[in-house]
Amino acid sequence: MAILTDQVKRQVHARFAEQLSGPVQLTLYTRPGTGRLILPTGLGCRTCDDARQLVDDLQEAAPDLISLEVIDVSVQETDVREVPTLTLACPGESPRIRWLGFPAGYEFATVVDAVERVSSGDHGLSAATLEALGTLTEPVDVMVFATPT
Repeated sequence: MAILTDQVKRQVHARFAEQLSGPVQLTLYTRPGTGRLILPTGLGCRTCDDARQLVDDLQEAAPDLISLEVIDVSVQETDVREVPTLTLACPGESPRIRWLGFPAGYEFATVVDAVERVSSGDHGLSAATLEALGTLTEPVDVMVFATPT
């Protein structure tokens, strides 16, 4: 079953053609080969195949600007433990945007927006917010939880 319909793929392609100006690095951390089996924590990933299909579709929407790396956490040493995890960054920089879980449904729009913001370098923050953030003296993690209910 396709994650994105052909119509949505065309819409994302058209949007990226208009909005993207710089390169974006997508990295998907996965543990493939378990399909939809429900296994004990740490052994499987019910949504990794779907997440892979989704990021492949995103990368295909702008192949000249979006690069994709897929890391199998069962083979490659990494600090990422939860799968699937998707990170976004400018190439050569550490990612500062991370989704844990399968970013579908309402979350897909935020992934598209994040790809556009990383590509343009436009964070969308007001001058007052930037000033307030400039007063921070220690690193801060911001976590956003989404649920349709």
